[in-house]
Amino acid sequence: MAVREGLLRVRDPAAGSFITASVGLLVTLPFVLVAGGGDLVSSDIWPFVVAGLIAPGVAGLLFTLAVELAGAARAALLVTAAPVLAAVPAFLLLGEPFHVALAAGGALIVVGGIVLGGERLEGTSLHRIGLLVALGAAALIAIRDNFARWAAKHYDVSGLAGGTAALAGASALLLTYLLLARRGRATSAIRRAALPFLPAGLLIGAAYASLFEALTRGRVTVVTPLYATESLWAVLLAWLFLGRSERIGARLLVAAGLMVGGAALIGAFR
Repeated sequence: MAVREGLLRVRDPAAGSFITASVGLLVTLPFVLVAGGGDLVSSDIWPFVVAGLIAPGVAGLLFTLAVELAGAARAALLVTAAPVLAAVPAFLLLGEPFHVALAAGGALIVVGGIVLGGERLEGTSLHRIGLLVALGAAALIAIRDNFARWAAKHYDVSGLAGGTAALAGASALLLTYLLLARRGRATSAIRRAALPFLPAGLLIGAAYASLFEALTRGRVTVVTPLYATESLWAVLLAWLFLGRSERIGARLLVAAGLMVGGAALIGAFR
């Protein structure tokens, strides 16, 4: 929702993604430093920087673009596919247990995606290509989650430090992209996006600190479905505050119920 509000003021997904990640970094960094900050200079920190390049680095850029193209509700809803995309490598590579409810939850998410994909968007400012972009972001988030969980099991770094490192990696990647793509216009683009995307950055800082703490303590097949419920809140908030610009209808609400229900089922029968 905060990303959508930023885009309504400045339609620049790349600069907005950089501001979101870098402000998030400024939120988490003081807490790590108060705790000692030793993990940030540890040789074990590198996997979390790599995780940040994946998400919120590239995935953050895709998600912001998806919000611009398809709206906040639909973009957030399709990120709910991350639990399904994350489950298979979690089973095969991390040795996490399988339960029939995982398959049932995955089926609900897929059906919800089909319902959403059949929605008619003609006559609106929304674009169907945004749905594919959101799925691309979901796939990268799933990769990030499994990689971060593997790193948490093999490297001794606190979740808060890991989240901070991820945001640092994402900020560096997005800044590099802006400097290469915009060249002399990068500074002005960042300046224009700073205030509009400030709220999104504050929120993502708190979110990533919580997420990486969770991934150091719980399995991917538990953590991913729980934070995937963000989609339900995004749909409700979009309905309350964005109104017609998001075109919240019965089909979208049915898709939200199916996909969030599937994610909850995956988490409940872990």
